[in-house]
Amino acid sequence: MSDFEAGKSEVLNWVAEATEVAVDEIDLTKPLADIGLDSLDAVHMLAVIESILQQELPEEMIRQVTCLNDVFDLMREKLEAA
Repeated sequence: MSDFEAGKSEVLNWVAEATEVAVDEIDLTKPLADIGLDSLDAVHMLAVIESILQQELPEEMIRQVTCLNDVFDLMREKLEAA
């Protein structure tokens, strides 16, 4: 499993726990608020992503993403740049 796939799985598991929705039922294209994540959840998710990437990210980055696919694109970009 690639670092990206492992990280994606970790984020999805965190989202599933935070929203009490099964991983396979999470729509990656829906806005974060529509899947049940509020702004505090987004900050916590940023901490999870920083842990995965092993680097600090500005909070503004989480405001730039609208859905989980955007989150995963950001993660892939950061992992490839590392």
